Amino acid sequence: MGNDVAQTRPSSPSKIIALCVSNMSAPVEVVLSADSAGQLFNCAVYDPHSGSEFLSYRGGNTSSRSLTVLNGEYILGAQLGKNFINVWEIQRKDQLQQKIVCPGIVTCLCASPDGLHVLAGIAETIYLWEDVSCVRFTDDSSHFVSGGKDNLALIWNLSSVVQLDSSRTPEPRHILSRHSLPITDIHCGLMGPQARVATASLDQTVKRVNQS
Repeated sequence: MGNDVAQTRPSSPSKIIALCVSNMSAPVEVVLSADSAGQLFNCAVYDPHSGSEFLSYRGGNTSSRSLTVLNGEYILGAQLGKNFINVWEIQRKDQLQQKIVCPGIVTCLCASPDGLHVLAGIAETIYLWEDVSCVRFTDDSSHFVSGGKDNLALIWNLSSVVQLDSSRTPEPRHILSRHSLPITDIHCGLMGPQARVATASLDQTVKRVNQS
């Protein structure tokens, strides 16, 4: 980039990405940048050749190493010194800001290239969020089943997820890998932990299994 570009954009560029900007129909390469000391906006999208601004997103300030793009549709930025992540839809004109509350201050943030996972560094722990498409409780509320775009259905014991021991990471009771494409819906039968679970998928199949 020339010096004129470096002078017109904020001092802490975070990522170069390809996305659809404004009314453009084809993806273009742009610079997405955040300035933790910015007063007018949180982050902005620039033309890397001219330095002109395409879009800006307001609300709070993003800390360094914590600005990322999820699946080309959302911008995520960890709020400086706070325990939440700001979220904006890239193409939404009114720029409605949403928040994801976290268990502590986020020091780094990254989304996977396939858009299915988000990693966040909080204190000495790395947190992983997955793209969950559906969830269902068992009839006795003791367990729930989650399905996602990773083609997996996970069966969770509710008490293990809400336990207060922060040194332990909840693990699913069962992992069901019966589908070849993302799961679209889940149904749980009767009898709590012994119930049958049916999962539907974009692979045009429905699989039925016993939790036990």
